[in-house]
Amino acid sequence: MAKCPKCGRKLHFYDVSQFCPGCGVNMRFYGFEETFFREAKMAELTQAGVHIKIRRLKASFIGSKLCIARLAVVLLPIVALLVPNGGFGISMPFKSLEYAFGALDLYGLFTDGGFNYIMGMTSSEMFGAAFTAVRNALFAYASVAVFGVLVLLLTILCFASYKNMQKVICVFAALGFADALAAMFIVNGLSAKLADNVMLSASEGFGLLAAAAMFAAVFVVNLLLCIKGISVEYAEGMQERAAIYKKVKAGEISLDDLPQPVVETEETRKIDAEIAKEEEAHRLKKMHAEVKVDG
Repeated sequence: MAKCPKCGRKLHFYDVSQFCPGCGVNMRFYGFEETFFREAKMAELTQAGVHIKIRRLKASFIGSKLCIARLAVVLLPIVALLVPNGGFGISMPFKSLEYAFGALDLYGLFTDGGFNYIMGMTSSEMFGAAFTAVRNALFAYASVAVFGVLVLLLTILCFASYKNMQKVICVFAALGFADALAAMFIVNGLSAKLADNVMLSASEGFGLLAAAAMFAAVFVVNLLLCIKGISVEYAEGMQERAAIYKKVKAGEISLDDLPQPVVETEETRKIDAEIAKEEEAHRLKKMHAEVKVDG
């Protein structure tokens, strides 16, 4: 059962008036001013947090020339994997297959069943060792692609920690650089291992060297960001409002104890000055009207 917000009197179904039958208060507008200011304070505080996140997001992506350069180089390791790094061939009685160690050819290897064939042949007594070497080379190449994707994802999420994410990207870019060089030696080593094999053959290439160079570029850009840092510009009072909001959320401060506006800035002072000017003009206009009536 509903109650009057002022006196607490219980209301019956036939009490349809907006005025309390006990104390006579207008229940619809009771406490309106307090509620209005409370919601205004909360809006002021919550908007500050949103604006801070937007400022950090913007600074992380386009806050400086280095941030823009990071966006420009982040895709290069993945693009470099499109450059073939040699290849291998499988000779069968009625069919021969040729694959390059490149992103597009290896995608076809997984989709047309070639990879399943290689995995099955690793248990062969005669050719098992050769197919195992090819499998290991494929895994080594795929690991480079994984590091490329991780670097891309971390760059996309760089706003989550605009102070430390570039350090994490540096670590993964360095690992990707080392992995690309190691994978190149493993892949290029296939040609020697399969030199006398009648079923498998391989050729060397330097596509993974390009991928290593691109990981190095990503590392250098993020290292410079670690050294110089990312500067985020905040509007006056924005950080103070965000700090107060955390205390309000934690229950350390009550909204009712805060002034309105919560944090006074140059912008709020201008608004207060305009309001005071309008109130003064209205007061003078009313005074002049009263004088004319009296006259």
